[in-house]
Amino acid sequence: MNDALKAYLDAYPFHHETTEQWPVQGKMRVRLSLGTTLPPSHVSSSVLAIVLDAERRVLFLHPSTPTGSIMHVLIGGRPESGEIPEATAMREVGEETGWRIEPIRMIGFRHFFHLEPHVEASDRPYPDFIQPVFAARALAFDPNLLIPSDQVPAEFIDLATVERMTDPRQLPLLRETVKVLDLA
Repeated sequence: MNDALKAYLDAYPFHHETTEQWPVQGKMRVRLSLGTTLPPSHVSSSVLAIVLDAERRVLFLHPSTPTGSIMHVLIGGRPESGEIPEATAMREVGEETGWRIEPIRMIGFRHFFHLEPHVEASDRPYPDFIQPVFAARALAFDPNLLIPSDQVPAEFIDLATVERMTDPRQLPLLRETVKVLDLA
């Protein structure tokens, strides 16, 4: 781990750790942290957003059977060339759900560490990569934003229900989003 990444991670201690198995990247350790500054660019990956509407409902991605993972409320994807993180979040949420959003600010990140050897087909930084998470406000639904191949079934669900469905150790990201949007 280089010095810039170590300093970044030391500044934002993680509050939850788990493992995920991805088809190409393999098994990875995933740590969730609160944080307000972007990671070093050499480890930055997808940009994610947690979206709330004016009634404090959360844009929830289905399957409708919850797993307890915060992933049901994280929406986003990879930046296009030259795109700033806020623009990536806006574009990706629109393409996947049809919702126009206003990203307010970064509230945290997911830090991935590969637990298996590098796979040639992987398009992610190795051995570490980070996905910044932004708090965002839903503005309006626009079906013209949707890209059918990227569309994900989603609906707004009341905050209390989402909090009950999500693993309590993963709730700091959701709660920070609510706090930021209440103050904005």
